[in-house]
Amino acid sequence: MSPLPDIKGPDRKKPLCYDPERRKFIYFDELIAKTEKIIPLERLSHEQLKKLIVERYRAGPDFTMQVLSGAKYTRNDLIKEIRKQTDIGKMTMEAEKSYLSELLEQIKESL
Repeated sequence: MSPLPDIKGPDRKKPLCYDPERRKFIYFDELIAKTEKIIPLERLSHEQLKKLIVERYRAGPDFTMQVLSGAKYTRNDLIKEIRKQTDIGKMTMEAEKSYLSELLEQIKESL
């Protein structure tokens, strides 16, 4: 059994899963309290995954990110890019999906 990931502060307010049947976001505290179960990301449609990732960005603190091309994006800019499914939006979704998959696997192994 591995230790639980150390999720603190504003990151605890970001959902980790989405239950499409109940249209409910699932959070870290609910998973560790075992009041909710992990819904694998593979079970979500593209639109449901997009909804989860947009909510994660919306719930988190504001930030600015600069990409290699030199363009700067705020949190709200990235949310718009994800919704429109631009190249940067698709890359952001893939990166977040990869991060979430690894995080959920760590949580699953430690519960």
